[in-house]
Amino acid sequence: MWALLTRARQVQVLVALTILAVLAVQGFSEWWTGSTTSLPKSISTVTFIVGTVFVLVANWTWRTVWRWLPFLDKVFFPDLNGTWTGTLQTTWKDPTTGVTPGPIPTTVTIRQGLFDITIKQVTGESTSHSKRVIAEADPNADRYRLWYSYDNMPKAEFHYRSTQHEGVAWLEISLADAPDTLSGQYFTARRTNGDMTLTRTRP
Repeated sequence: MWALLTRARQVQVLVALTILAVLAVQGFSEWWTGSTTSLPKSISTVTFIVGTVFVLVANWTWRTVWRWLPFLDKVFFPDLNGTWTGTLQTTWKDPTTGVTPGPIPTTVTIRQGLFDITIKQVTGESTSHSKRVIAEADPNADRYRLWYSYDNMPKAEFHYRSTQHEGVAWLEISLADAPDTLSGQYFTARRTNGDMTLTRTRP
């Protein structure tokens, strides 16, 4: 989420927070002790506050802020936390029969913080974990997308026909059309690909 801001905007936010915190520390110190705290000492204290406390508090409270200010979903990025269930449909064809398997039931769990996002996907045969996730927002088109790379680990009983592999995928949501539906595609290192359709079942 933080990464959606430009580098210039990130710097502006941090500078503004630092200035406000320095003024607050100096003001409190003067009120409490009757003397003014030196600027280097104030900056040292504020560096700790902004670098540690702010990060923790922001990551804990951002979902509450999103609920209070729902317009942030559209202008920034929606809260996709939760459990999503649905299907994935591969384009792979069995070389023996020439038949493409039907839709595969799947469950996707998204853990989204202010500074990071993780995605876990489980089917009856394997589990995938995201390695890197990038959020992309296009409010004008009502398109909010997660791009991610992942590792897939099949269950031991399926190793004879399904090996461990890597892949990339994207999931997209339209807040106006279907605010609780994700759709997307995946591409694997085994040169297969497919479509995914998911519905949020638990926030």
